[in-house]
Amino acid sequence: KPQSCIYPCFVPLLFLTMASLLIRCLASISMLCQLLAAASFVSTARFHFGRKDPGRFRSLASHASVTDDVISRLVYRPAKPQDISACIDIETASYPEDEAASLASLEYRQHNASPYFRCALLDNVVIGFVCATRCDRFEEESMTKNLPDGCLLAVHSVVVREDFRRRSIGTAMLRNYLEQVGGDDTEGNVRSVVLLAKQNLLGFYVKCGFVVMRPSPIVHGKELWYKLKHDLVRTLPVEGKESWFCKTEQFKRPFPEIKPHLEAHKEWVASLRREGFCITSGYRVDSKGRPGGGGLMFLAAKTYDDALSLILQDPLVANDCVDWELNGWIGQVGDIQLR
Repeated sequence: KPQSCIYPCFVPLLFLTMASLLIRCLASISMLCQLLAAASFVSTARFHFGRKDPGRFRSLASHASVTDDVISRLVYRPAKPQDISACIDIETASYPEDEAASLASLEYRQHNASPYFRCALLDNVVIGFVCATRCDRFEEESMTKNLPDGCLLAVHSVVVREDFRRRSIGTAMLRNYLEQVGGDDTEGNVRSVVLLAKQNLLGFYVKCGFVVMRPSPIVHGKELWYKLKHDLVRTLPVEGKESWFCKTEQFKRPFPEIKPHLEAHKEWVASLRREGFCITSGYRVDSKGRPGGGGLMFLAAKTYDDALSLILQDPLVANDCVDWELNGWIGQVGDIQLR
């Protein structure tokens, strides 16, 4: 009897225990499946993005490589009459109708100001150009004619064919243009390059070395334009007419007394460069870059007397701040060129 009493109680208890264990196993298996699924998702996501990002970076690197390749293959030269048809297509596609130059204007600039109408070619095809005319004052009239002896060079167009834009070609083209124009003007007849630009392009021109002057009173189209300027610097003496001279100097008064005249000296040199003089000034330093070695100036002049007359106007010399010496300089191996 005792056994018959225990047995009926034991069986349900055992059944309940086994059922509980089974439920727990099923729950564990479900949780394990969820973890595996999550792990699979993470692995798949990591693989997916891992494939995507390198491809993106490879694409960017490829774009940069293509851009560098295009720029390295560019050829710059003065525009020829047969280039004008390609130039007018680029011009009209780049500017609104009331701002674009006419075919007659481009033909006039190529014929009358050929040194200042330069094209960028890729595989002998014109893909961009810069054109300008000379003037004495940057006014509305300067947009329509060329003054051969003008001291200002007024840029009218800086354009790149639409399918070659945003590859730094415009930057390379304009920098080459400024370098070429400055190098050709050995006598310093062109003092500054000037142009008009809209607000959205100011950053581009500043990057190329221009300075924003002010909003322009010249009306060209419907929008507001700004006047910008880039001063050209003579880099070499005029061949056959000028030669190099060198001034060395040492301070002979306490620096606090010299400092105001040193600042005046810097402005004096800068103003001469703006006026078209070929001149540069600096100071010598020791092995650790510390000043104290004295000043050094190079300038181009026709004669020793011309160089001396200029040096005597130097604020450091005029105010007896330095012991100095002026000598002519003749290159024996190589030459020097300013920037």
